[in-house]
Amino acid sequence: MLTSRTGAGPARFARVLAVISLLGALSSCGISVTSGYNGQVPGRENQKSTNMDAPYGPLYPADVAVLVAVAQAGFWEAPTSELVAKESKNPRVRAVAAQLSREHHTLNMVNQQAASRLNVQLPEAATPQQQSWRRQIEAASGDERDRLYVTLTRAAHGSVYMKVATVRATTQNDVVRSLAEVATEYVARHMALLESTGLANSDSVAVHAGTDAPYQPTPTIAEIVMGIGLALVAAFGTLAVVRVASRQTAETAGNGVAIE
Repeated sequence: MLTSRTGAGPARFARVLAVISLLGALSSCGISVTSGYNGQVPGRENQKSTNMDAPYGPLYPADVAVLVAVAQAGFWEAPTSELVAKESKNPRVRAVAAQLSREHHTLNMVNQQAASRLNVQLPEAATPQQQSWRRQIEAASGDERDRLYVTLTRAAHGSVYMKVATVRATTQNDVVRSLAEVATEYVARHMALLESTGLANSDSVAVHAGTDAPYQPTPTIAEIVMGIGLALVAAFGTLAVVRVASRQTAETAGNGVAIE
């Protein structure tokens, strides 16, 4: 004896539809690290709070970050370049290091003047990572020191260049714009000089700072909480749909037509 289950098809379709709806809710609720993608120029995400400075324009966190980055770069690159300029046996490396040492001192003065006009407190030392790079270079000698110096300094310049170029293009502050323009010129020239030594290998130019993919910031706490809430709502909705579908299937099966 066979039993006709005419309601099985609709019930199965309802379950599949519920699962698809749940997956759609999860993918759009902001749980993944790509939820913040907005297609905008990197740097705008930092412009969420502002300190209005009427004579010069809004001062955003991204603007301050450039002032800080330029200051920290000078703390380790200037003295390291000075050391290499004095001790390197490679004439080209020695000449490049000497020019970088001089220009970092000049750029540091420009940066300090900009920070003073904007009442921005600059750091007093390089970052721990930058200090580690300096120690590595100082501990090496000969060709190995030249290679380390060019590789690490070129990679660091690439990272800073990406920051200052973005702010140069997006800042609304006149003082920051002028500083970023000068910094962009200096850093671009330094990258070319370091590359001219012939020691800039793939490690020194493989700078990864958000350019390998579209801008995808990590979601905020509020976005995560909202995402979890939407996911729970979707889950309860899915459970309700499945229960209704199961009940209808059972009722349909109980009223099925028997065939002998």
